[in-house]
Amino acid sequence: MRIYITIFLRIMLFVSLAVLVFDYLRVEQLLIQMERGFINEIYLGVNTWTVFVFIGVVFLLIVNEIFQFFQVRKNKNSILSAYLTAEYDVSDERAVENTHKAVSLAFVVILSYSFFMIGSYLFIPNYFIDHIWFPLFTTASIPIVGLLTYLITYKSLAKI
Repeated sequence: MRIYITIFLRIMLFVSLAVLVFDYLRVEQLLIQMERGFINEIYLGVNTWTVFVFIGVVFLLIVNEIFQFFQVRKNKNSILSAYLTAEYDVSDERAVENTHKAVSLAFVVILSYSFFMIGSYLFIPNYFIDHIWFPLFTTASIPIVGLLTYLITYKSLAKI
């Protein structure tokens, strides 16, 4: 269950940061359009809830990391030298091996997915004017796809 919580918090971290940055870029885009004469007047509505959500997710993630670290230290069978973050299961040698395989596959998926996402920017040459959300959310999706790949691979290996 802890791996689901940790992966969910990591995904929420990237999503909340992307929404926070998108809100800032949206306001900046409107100001640039007004400066260039594309629009005459604007309404600037800045969402402050995005900042609070981001800070809350960061706080929960830090608390989760500290809690998981102390649980790993308390467990006599865990391999403390293999502990990196709360996603990695170091409870025994089999878990470390499954984690290694899952991380390796997630890395390959991230490399392949990044190639296609960066290549997709060619289809929107003026993305800062018309489609400001596209490069931001596709870039934020890269670690999310890696985290989901890791979770699915690790859980499938753990069942074997």
